[in-house]
Amino acid sequence: MFGIAVARLDQVDDAERARYEELYCGVCRSLKTRYGQISRAALSYDLAFLAMLLDSLHEYPDERASMRCISHPAKEMPSATSPATEFAADMSVMFAYHKCLDDIADDASLRGRAGSKLLANAYQRCRARYPELCAECEASMARIREIETAAQTEPDEAAREFGSLLGNVFACTGGIFEQTMRELGQALGVFVYMMDAAIDLRADIRNNSYNPFKGLDMDADAMQVVLAELAGDVAHAFEKLPLEQDIHLMRSVIYAGMWQKFNQTYRKEATVRRDVDDRESI
Repeated sequence: MFGIAVARLDQVDDAERARYEELYCGVCRSLKTRYGQISRAALSYDLAFLAMLLDSLHEYPDERASMRCISHPAKEMPSATSPATEFAADMSVMFAYHKCLDDIADDASLRGRAGSKLLANAYQRCRARYPELCAECEASMARIREIETAAQTEPDEAAREFGSLLGNVFACTGGIFEQTMRELGQALGVFVYMMDAAIDLRADIRNNSYNPFKGLDMDADAMQVVLAELAGDVAHAFEKLPLEQDIHLMRSVIYAGMWQKFNQTYRKEATVRRDVDDRESI
């Protein structure tokens, strides 16, 4: 999910930071157990957020362990695994595989080709576990590619399609909270797609690539207003859920973490503009 649904670690305490890393390592362990060592390339903090959300919603018991791995060979890292990290691992494979296919479709990416080959077997195993969800993902990604290559579309049409897909993912294990989880997934999917577009806008203009903000004549402030409204939809759905465990950590994602890339991107541009203005005033 583009590295956007991540925690704002300077707003959490040491215990919460350790918990976040435990879940991240738990998703990593679940990837290795379910799909093999290579699948760990699909690991992301975004899906660790999904694992944390499901753990809190369903109060799954965690299985804790510590071990060394390729990323941390000199130190044993604590991890927490549960049905939530297993589902997050499954979705990590699904999204990573289709991200590779999307990269191939965009620019015949060699990295995408290599990644799709490495993840092909893992994706087939994921598809055997979730045939309907993977079929929906395939259809949604195909539809998004159609929208992105069409001559005229609504600016948020592809974002709404991605939101529908993420809504299905969140609802898949929602239980009695299925409808609220679907609402949260839909809102988050639209926000993530549009946030990623805002971050990539300058590069997409240079490369003549699709971007829903192209042609709208929006500066960073105007895009922030649009994104803030979408973020409000995410927060509204999130606050409906009866969550207690890790609630402060999850709120650091919803209310601050999701803005980190935007702030980094446009803070740099603002700094450049100030430098130019200063030079011109001398």
